[in-house]
Amino acid sequence: MNDFLLTVLRNERVADGIYEMTLSRPEGVQPKGAQFLHIELKDGGRILRRPFCVCDCEGEEITVCYALVGAGTRELASYKPGEKLKVLLPLGNGWDADAFERPVLLGGGMGSAVLPLVARLAKKARPTAYLGFADKGKAVLTERMSALCPTVVCTDNGSLGRKGYVTEILARDVREGKVRPDAIFCCGPEIIYKLLAKEPAFADIPVFVSLEKRMGCGVGACLVCTCGVRTKEGEKNLRVCADGSVFDLREVIL
Repeated sequence: MNDFLLTVLRNERVADGIYEMTLSRPEGVQPKGAQFLHIELKDGGRILRRPFCVCDCEGEEITVCYALVGAGTRELASYKPGEKLKVLLPLGNGWDADAFERPVLLGGGMGSAVLPLVARLAKKARPTAYLGFADKGKAVLTERMSALCPTVVCTDNGSLGRKGYVTEILARDVREGKVRPDAIFCCGPEIIYKLLAKEPAFADIPVFVSLEKRMGCGVGACLVCTCGVRTKEGEKNLRVCADGSVFDLREVIL
């Protein structure tokens, strides 16, 4: 983990309210899949940094995908190629697809931004991705993921790919034997985690989730981003930034 001054290479709108920013990659830095970075905004009125997952990392570039949700991300969208940003990375424990043979990478909405680097770094595993969005206008990274592994795209209204909620479509494919995952790695809104936990089709499949919480320091000092987790010693509050952000779903208190 180091603080770097990185150059903005590209910063473009790629979907409805969603941007993709490419930054220069620090020499010798190779983030793991599902790790994140912390960006310091140049507006001195916003003291806290903004955490974003490392979407992809290839060659001399690191890619971040983000949605416009407030003043901070609106400022981020205003940055032009050539501008410099102070970035702390890599952070978090990450997730290695190569610990399994046939993992499914499941993304819900902007949670899909975690998945490309996980797929890119898989050398032995044969991952399959399932990406779910509300509609075609919100779909992101479908082409990038399709270039990395077999990818199923779903939209709630059927405007792109298969119609239906992504967890329901994956469960149907598991029951019908169309896909036989030995693990599921997921990032998305909390409702997806609750559905995964309740779905009988996934009862015998280990599920790992990348949690999203509001963060302060990003390095485990401020205790802002805690979540409830069941451990051998009982229930504990762990730090999403330092102890996660990836957890075994069976241990997470939803």
